[in-house]
Amino acid sequence: MLSAAALLIPALLAPPSGAPSPRMSLPVKTRVLSNGLTVVVSEQPGSPVVGLTVLYRIGWRLEPKNRTGFAHLFEHLMFGGTPNAPKGVFDRVCEGSGGTNNGQTRPDVTIYWESFPSPALDRFLWLEADRMQTLAFEAAALDNQRDVVKEEIRVNVQNDPYGLFEYQDLPKALFDKWENAHDGYGDFHDLDAASVADVKGFFAAYYRPNNAVLAVVGDVPAEEVFSKAERFFGAIPRGETPARPDLSEPPRAESAVVVKESALAKTPALGMGWRMPVRTHADAIPLLVLGELLHNGRAARLYAALVEGSEIATEISGGFNPFQGGAWYDGTTLLLSRIAYKRGVPYAKVLAAVDAEVVRIAKEGVPAEELSRVKTKILADWYANLESRFGLSMELAQAIAFDGRPDGFLEFPRRVEAVTGKDVRRAAAWLVPSGRATVVVTPLKGEAGKAGKAGATP
Repeated sequence: MLSAAALLIPALLAPPSGAPSPRMSLPVKTRVLSNGLTVVVSEQPGSPVVGLTVLYRIGWRLEPKNRTGFAHLFEHLMFGGTPNAPKGVFDRVCEGSGGTNNGQTRPDVTIYWESFPSPALDRFLWLEADRMQTLAFEAAALDNQRDVVKEEIRVNVQNDPYGLFEYQDLPKALFDKWENAHDGYGDFHDLDAASVADVKGFFAAYYRPNNAVLAVVGDVPAEEVFSKAERFFGAIPRGETPARPDLSEPPRAESAVVVKESALAKTPALGMGWRMPVRTHADAIPLLVLGELLHNGRAARLYAALVEGSEIATEISGGFNPFQGGAWYDGTTLLLSRIAYKRGVPYAKVLAAVDAEVVRIAKEGVPAEELSRVKTKILADWYANLESRFGLSMELAQAIAFDGRPDGFLEFPRRVEAVTGKDVRRAAAWLVPSGRATVVVTPLKGEAGKAGKAGATP
């Protein structure tokens, strides 16, 4: 073991109110094994339940060119079995232990989590260490999981009336760098071209202990977790992780609009996005607040203006950093607005209505009561996520991955509470028309649409 640290973190674990939020202690200890695996533990005595997260610093923005969809593919391969625990064993052990599990591929990380009774800790540590050591890399296993991913794309993308355009098309229109712009869901050509050797190489590069974080939260002593982590994970060799690309991009210099027709869409919809600053920028959290102010619920500005006011739209969603959530991201991210609107309404009218609301905020600011309501909603959602032990374990793992310290996430409430109306007005300057990219999907019309034609228009 190379290093160890113990922290008693002042944690905000109650919903905000007009008065300062009460503070409670959250015990957190960290240790780095000799192979580079960071282990973070928060002892939560009481109910005998454990939340466990293993985070790997690989997401779809970090996958190599010609390997589009590999990060997503590996989320499936990690449940496809190992030489020691063939396919199905992981889920059977989990269910037999009274636990639940899942995985999620994000732009910058891939997260695997479990929730289970405390006495089952050993078997879950063994399962996670086993699949960190190696996977079932036979051709049949690869073909099976490749087909699963392709079928998921067919169902969720190709059969979706709008083609999941905010994930598929909007990043291509918004960003310049391939890492930010490419389709992270998976490209059939790259998936079909993947060999067993390619998959082994990806695993050896990114699924190594020195590129991972193990977070455990629950009714277990920290020293016991460290000892068991050393026993189960300590012998796994570290790897040489490829250099991380620079994901930052300046704001767009000019707007872009892509218009597509869909045979499945019954009503038009559009997605618009703006490039956001790095997460440490002074405007990052005000932009998160602005995103909620515009999009969150029936009281949001865009819903009030476009759905209930002018009645040109039928559905509003979006916000800041929507693909990863909260304030966790590297380089740049986007602020997204997804709007379904009525037939016969020109998309330019929808864009103009959004611009009018942004300009209104920039000029008039936000009433104190409205700003307080939005900040309260943001923090209420944040606190709710921490109520489950696996939710807290994910936050701890992300704090290590993005900040290098487990207490990083506890700064979030303070940063949100500190946002002023002046900050939100300043943040609105990021949402200018010239910095926006828009994808418009309309119902099929004409022979060109029937042939599946799609084009870009200014």
